Amino acid sequence: MKFSGINLLDELKRIELADLRDVFNSRQVKKGAIVFSPDQEEDLVFIVESGKVRIYLGYEDKEFTLGILQPGDLYSTHAGCFVQALEDGSLLTTDVQSVKRCMTEVPLFNRTMVRVLGKILQNSFSVIGGLAFKDIYARLSGYLYKEAHSAGVPVDGGIELELDLTIEQLSQILGATRQTVSTLLNNMVREGLVVKRGRSKWFIPDLKSLENVVNS
Repeated sequence: MKFSGINLLDELKRIELADLRDVFNSRQVKKGAIVFSPDQEEDLVFIVESGKVRIYLGYEDKEFTLGILQPGDLYSTHAGCFVQALEDGSLLTTDVQSVKRCMTEVPLFNRTMVRVLGKILQNSFSVIGGLAFKDIYARLSGYLYKEAHSAGVPVDGGIELELDLTIEQLSQILGATRQTVSTLLNNMVREGLVVKRGRSKWFIPDLKSLENVVNS
């Protein structure tokens, strides 16, 4: 599922926005690399051109994922978060002054920025609340339920969900170890809550049962 629900790359392909597209510079990123960090002085706005990046907070030896951005999503480096490439890919970057022009000429930039930052804030509260009040199993169940509810596809009387995340990436989102998340997913399979149908693809036979786990 796209983080913002809007693909700005499609907008920039419009002929009348050719000059606007020229204010962005393409930057290649390597899988696992920290592209931006809170202590860097660069004050940029970027659009994910290809690949995926993770937005997270880091404190001592802990990391708290706030969102996974996909192609067409927009973000700003001055938000004080780490930006890590989850795949080899590229970002379209530009300075803040150029973004002001974008916001004037393409109102969709405003809506996308508000939506992304609002989602990041929502996820921040969710992370804080989850860490304070829920165990890993509840957080995993809640994450699967939320994704199934928003991005799942009705199939065979249930919901098919393609997370497009590795177990390691999922564990980063949940603030848990890879081994813990893998074990809990196996437990959920044995309990009949989910069925694995391929790499990062899951089938949820009864969404209500998963919701009951979340609310228990």
